[in-house]
Amino acid sequence: MQAIDGVTSIGFHKFRPPSAVFNEQASKTPAPQDNPIISPLSGYIAKCWDAAKMAKQPIEQQMLRNLRMDNGIYEADVLAAIREMGGSEVYVLLTAKLCRAAETWINDILRPIDDKPWTIQPTPVAQLSPDLEAEIMNETEMVYQEVLAQIMQAGEMFNLSDIKDEIREYATTKRDKALREVQEEAVRRCARMSQKIDDQMTEGGFHDAQWAFVSDFVRLKAGIIKGPVVRQVKTQEWVQGPDGWNVSATKSLKPTYERVSPFDLYPAPDSRNPDDGYLIERIPLTRKGLWEMIGVPGYSEENIRTVIKEYGIGGKREQLSIDSQRAMFDFGSTDSLYKSDKMDGLEFWGSVPGSMLIDWGMKDLDPEEEYEINAIMVGSYVIRAILNPDKLGRKPYSVDSYHRVPGSFWGKGVPELMADAQHQANVAGRAIANNAMLASGPIIEVNTDRCGENEKLHPWKIFQSTNAQMLEAPAVRVYNIPIVVQQLQAVLEVWSTIAEDQTGVPRWAYGNTNIGGAGTTSSGLSMLMTSASRNIKEAIAHIDRVFSGCVSRTYDFNMLYDSDESLKGDAKVVARGSAGFMAKEQKTVRTNEILAATNNPIDSQIMGIPGRAKLLKVALQGLDIPVDDIIPDENGLKEIMAKIEEQQKQQLLQLQQKGSSPMGGSPTGMNGPSPGPAPQTLDPAGNPAGGADVQGIAA
Repeated sequence: MQAIDGVTSIGFHKFRPPSAVFNEQASKTPAPQDNPIISPLSGYIAKCWDAAKMAKQPIEQQMLRNLRMDNGIYEADVLAAIREMGGSEVYVLLTAKLCRAAETWINDILRPIDDKPWTIQPTPVAQLSPDLEAEIMNETEMVYQEVLAQIMQAGEMFNLSDIKDEIREYATTKRDKALREVQEEAVRRCARMSQKIDDQMTEGGFHDAQWAFVSDFVRLKAGIIKGPVVRQVKTQEWVQGPDGWNVSATKSLKPTYERVSPFDLYPAPDSRNPDDGYLIERIPLTRKGLWEMIGVPGYSEENIRTVIKEYGIGGKREQLSIDSQRAMFDFGSTDSLYKSDKMDGLEFWGSVPGSMLIDWGMKDLDPEEEYEINAIMVGSYVIRAILNPDKLGRKPYSVDSYHRVPGSFWGKGVPELMADAQHQANVAGRAIANNAMLASGPIIEVNTDRCGENEKLHPWKIFQSTNAQMLEAPAVRVYNIPIVVQQLQAVLEVWSTIAEDQTGVPRWAYGNTNIGGAGTTSSGLSMLMTSASRNIKEAIAHIDRVFSGCVSRTYDFNMLYDSDESLKGDAKVVARGSAGFMAKEQKTVRTNEILAATNNPIDSQIMGIPGRAKLLKVALQGLDIPVDDIIPDENGLKEIMAKIEEQQKQQLLQLQQKGSSPMGGSPTGMNGPSPGPAPQTLDPAGNPAGGADVQGIAA
């Protein structure tokens, strides 16, 4: 292994480790300045920030409404109107129920046992390497020359076109064989790459990010995952020494993944996706974290020191109008806004002219050319600016929504889809509570002229009255409010059904067995499940795009920087959440049906024991069962087949020794005609009980 100009070589393969990239960025880091400068780059990022946060205000207000619906909190104007009228303030948690149902349903699909919702597959026709192409051409030319020399040496007459046709056929056969070998090698490389990426995503926090992403995806206007982002991660290792085992902490660069709150991501006002226009993320920074960035390529030490000096004690907040409401949802109080020393940084991804980067301190750039960059600004100071490491200028964000809005960066979540149904369900719920309260006992009207104000009513109470008073009006009137809860419950049920239809989350998805109609039969319920699954399939397809983006970026990272050449190849990333796991219950039923249908002698002879074993493995894969401990491997199956073959030979030999009749009995001769086949007991498959298909063996 040797390294030249930061490029490491292993044999004929070359790759650039992350350290080489960081060293390259270090050469472009601005030199320390006596006085920190608020550069044109700072002004441009501040301008973009103002435009993005202004355009996002309606989106933020809608997301806050979604959270209030999920938490059962009335809007301020609605609550004021309810209190003015009096009565119950009950909130029907229909939104929370459907959000939980959708979230658990999606997680159940995305987290199958012993599998992952994506895979890496080779392209349909893997490319031959230039060396292999040259080898095939050279070998074909050598064969041509050798055949030509042999024919000329023999002095035979020949047709040159016939020889060329034969040589061309040989070359085609040789190339087809090479393509098959390349394709098989590509499959093996994809398997190694898939295992590598799965390990990186597990260690990089992807699964935790996935859980939080699904929650945002269902409840808010989008779900966002960021990654892979290479960070210095501290890991714990146990090392055995002379005095026993000791623990050590080491730092290493690893790809990481995280969920980004939709409240913290600000696209350009006209953006349709993360790679359309600039993108700004509001990120929290600490003094310690900033101090550790001193000396890292791409960071300005002078600006970092200035930021720590100005904002390190009291913190620095990019105050927004929604912060107090958001803090109440996240922390239950607003203390985090005023009792924190964290600093808000603006992480900018977008295109800027080279002149801004030159003014900031970068070198060797064209002042008129546009460059895709990643920058971080705190207050008025840009503490980091590097060129986007992605060659295509892609940003490390994957964004999608439960319900897409064509042409918009933001979509709709479950609460927004069922807002009207939730409002009407609340009206019905309050009416039920008010009616039950009023109808729980009589309302009594007392004539204060005849009864004292403090006089109490009790059973067998006697009112003293005169003739005139008896003619005027009774001393007490009793009113009974009719109870109409049952009718109001029917209204609530209607709006609950409408909410399910609007969101695509049926009641059986959250365990409600009160389905009725077609759902009362197994076949009817199956049809309802298939119909309802179309809605969740569409949502899962949106998540597939998010996962595909994260895996594709990780694949590109490994192709560029990983030193293991055995996992690199011509491949593509396939997200199969909706395709592979949507109907796993139906798949299990169908597999069991096939197992039962093929349990007969004819199908057993077609499949053989190895085919039956593969079918059993498929049936057991979805269960938490150690399949390898139950079904033998290939060698074990061969031993079983050998034993069965030996038993069949012994049975055939025993039958042949009994006489000419394959079913036993004495042969025709001195003792008279044979009495015929002896009766036998057959198993359900039609074979003699306790043995194999005797007639098939004899044949």
